[in-house]
Amino acid sequence: MNVVNEKCKVIRNERVSSDGHVLVLNSRDISRQTLPGQFVEIGCYGEDMILRRPFSVFDVSNESLSLFIKIVGKGTKWLSELNSGSIVDLIGPLGNGFTVSSNSRSLLIGGGCGIASLNLLSRKLFDSNSNADTIFGFSKPEEIPQEIIEGFQKRSNGVLVTIDKGSYPIIGNVVDRLKEVDLENYDRFYCCGPTRMLKALDPFLYKREVEVSLEARMACGIGVCYGCTINTKQGSKRVCLDGPVFKMEEVEWNEM
Repeated sequence: MNVVNEKCKVIRNERVSSDGHVLVLNSRDISRQTLPGQFVEIGCYGEDMILRRPFSVFDVSNESLSLFIKIVGKGTKWLSELNSGSIVDLIGPLGNGFTVSSNSRSLLIGGGCGIASLNLLSRKLFDSNSNADTIFGFSKPEEIPQEIIEGFQKRSNGVLVTIDKGSYPIIGNVVDRLKEVDLENYDRFYCCGPTRMLKALDPFLYKREVEVSLEARMACGIGVCYGCTINTKQGSKRVCLDGPVFKMEEVEWNEM
């Protein structure tokens, strides 16, 4: 698999929640190589934005690549305002992705923008005749990308959405929901979300087949700057190059 630099035209920029957009880009080179869990580095050309921003690949086709953009700062705000026809500069696909097992029973657990990494995984699992259930956690109702959730519902046996606070049928976080689940029903677990969420899941999923996609600040995205280094049981590793997907059991969660 070759990492390439590609100039991509914006096909569509769709708002899907109060702070979320799906950015669809014309892509032939990166899109055809990308595996679930991999990411791209995208250049942002606004004021005081020198470094590229990393984004998990949300979806791909032979001619396009999609990113889920959650507005949290200058770079994501700039990306959320791009119009159709705009050109952006991408490097990818980067990192190591999820392991997709055929004919298995999986539980996907996502928090916030962790939904991005799990979307392509969900589709690949569905295509490989694997059964999957999904738990998503959000801070408040207006952050729920309902159209994306409906896509998961078409590919999953069941999708459960919980929120931290607000008016919604299910209140609580993903750990609260996991306590209600019979873990023996699943062969594999896939998790993506804030580090504090993943750290809280570890005691419940310890010694099971679990892969986690880590979030980290990345300057280069290709392992040169060592800015995203974490401690694992095998020593220091770079999230951008050795991850972003790791086995849960190898991460030193007490040092995260």
